Amino acid sequence: MELKENELIKRIRRFGKKTSRITRGIGDDGAVVEMPQGSYVFVQDALVEHIHFEFQFMDIYALGKKAVYVNVSDVLSMGATPLYFLVTIGIPEKISHRDIDRLYKGMMEGAKEFNIILIGGDISEAKTDFFIDISMIGKLVIKRYLGRDKAKVGDFIGITGHLGESAYGLLLLKQGSKDKGSSRFIKRYTNPKPPYDVWKELIKNDIPDAMMDISDGLVIDLERMMLESKKGAKIFLERLPIPRAIIKEKQEMLALSGGEDYQFLFTFPGNKLEIIEDMRTKGFPVSIIGEVVKGRGVKLFERGKEKRLNTKGYEHFGVHP
Repeated sequence: MELKENELIKRIRRFGKKTSRITRGIGDDGAVVEMPQGSYVFVQDALVEHIHFEFQFMDIYALGKKAVYVNVSDVLSMGATPLYFLVTIGIPEKISHRDIDRLYKGMMEGAKEFNIILIGGDISEAKTDFFIDISMIGKLVIKRYLGRDKAKVGDFIGITGHLGESAYGLLLLKQGSKDKGSSRFIKRYTNPKPPYDVWKELIKNDIPDAMMDISDGLVIDLERMMLESKKGAKIFLERLPIPRAIIKEKQEMLALSGGEDYQFLFTFPGNKLEIIEDMRTKGFPVSIIGEVVKGRGVKLFERGKEKRLNTKGYEHFGVHP
């Protein structure tokens, strides 16, 4: 593929039909459709062997659980709660029926945590590589969807949890690390459960203007949000919630471009700042990392000076960083 992911999506958007019932179509973590019973969110996310995972680093049970989590993360980021899901899997010869049993047990474990019901899907033979593709349906629990196109000039930029944990976990797996301190990071890579308790607190207090999950890297995903909102962003390196172990190993770039954090990136107005600070006092892991400004793109600053960004995150197709 000669085009990068963002460029390809831009071309595909031309085929998306717009109607009065489609509140939000192609270009976000999920689509929002108005129905007589309320507003529903539809998301779809796939995990492909050798692109999103390697079986040498991830058990198939954990893969099933992760496949559910990454779709739940998309539903939540739109301001909805997940309800139902469908699964399509491509099965190469190396995968046994016992493996498939474990895959589905992993999915059921993840689904149980969010009270989601499996309602169908499809299975297909695959030549070499395994893949799992989930479609999930959720219902909005707020008056308007959040999504990527709601950021406003003057908004603060917030992030849940820590950045770089998953990418650092994958790096440790590749290095064969068996250090006791590695387990936290490896678990985040193999078991990226969305920070549901923090999400519920943000939604309860009507804090976010815009929201998305971080799947490909902080900078590239924030750029996508700003592109949809037609705004710019300034973020500050010293404010990023980077674990000490990552800083000690001089791997800070993983927090900016590592990807697969599945934390929530959101913008919020200044009149919600006191509530955010109260959440932080109560122990909710939320950090304020920057602000939304006029213009385009994302600029990174370190101690007041703009810092050049060599890598922004993962993009399918084109030339990878």
